[in-house]
Amino acid sequence: MKNKRAFQLFLLDQLSLVMVVLVTQVIFFGALFYLKGIWFEEFFYFAFLVFFVLFIYLLVQFYLKGRVYGKILLQSESLNDYLIEEPRSAFEENYNAMIDQLLQNKGKAEIRQKQEKKLQKVMIYRFVHQIKTPLSVLKLICEKETNEENHQQIERNLQSIQYNLDQMIAAYRLDEFKNDFVSDKVYLARVCKDSVNALKDHFITSQVYPKIDIDEALYVYSDSKWLKLVIQQLLTNAIKYSYKGQTVRLAAKQQDEHVTLSVIDDGIGIEQVDLQSIFELFYVGKNGRNNADSSGIGLYIVRRVLDYLGHDLEVASEVGKGTRMTIIF
Repeated sequence: MKNKRAFQLFLLDQLSLVMVVLVTQVIFFGALFYLKGIWFEEFFYFAFLVFFVLFIYLLVQFYLKGRVYGKILLQSESLNDYLIEEPRSAFEENYNAMIDQLLQNKGKAEIRQKQEKKLQKVMIYRFVHQIKTPLSVLKLICEKETNEENHQQIERNLQSIQYNLDQMIAAYRLDEFKNDFVSDKVYLARVCKDSVNALKDHFITSQVYPKIDIDEALYVYSDSKWLKLVIQQLLTNAIKYSYKGQTVRLAAKQQDEHVTLSVIDDGIGIEQVDLQSIFELFYVGKNGRNNADSSGIGLYIVRRVLDYLGHDLEVASEVGKGTRMTIIF
């Protein structure tokens, strides 16, 4: 089928030559017939001879160049697929030389891009680690603040800075996921407790309370480190959009062939119009725009990591009643 399409494309490209030969014959033999009075038999004989030679010429040209037309119709993301093995003509050799040049340019661009990306990562990591030191100092100063209202305000802003720094690191580590991924038996109760403990100060400052309802024996196969990152992000969002005194619940259960883990809050919820876009990078919904801590990065990281891990995520939310984020293993 591809060869047929390539041949059709070749013929279309040679149509101008065929038309020139046809018109030339009509004019030339018409003039001879008018001037010399040649017979129709002679006209058809020479016409047949010309078109036969033209036919042979086109076949030879298609043999020498036809594979290039086949490559033009190829749809591949790899430039190597466009190379022609054992070129039959100078035309195909020149075509291969062009593809080789493109491959070299692409290789240089990829190396340059990797170097620039590596430099960006190094700069980001250095920036984050340099910020952590003054952040720790500020936390110590905050602990000495005697005014309770000032203390809470400073603590909340310090947590916001820490949260955004952690998100920045997590986003840059996504490219390393495949090299850092280890699938193992993960007990959900244990990983959820670790996630809650990691956010203990955030729960206390926000006056939101965690509740874990998970069987200690329930487990899944996943990467505990990356799964913990996802759970912490979902918990952070649940805390952020809950009211003081409310509870954020973690519940898991075996459901047919799957295990589900839900992070449930009774907070402000998500507008229905925003549900389709909340996992897009930098997307902030209506309720998120009212919260200065919303960056549009967290749920993007969650979706990317879960896609890598091979887990699904379902979202159910109602404005004013809360949100349920459910991971399906």
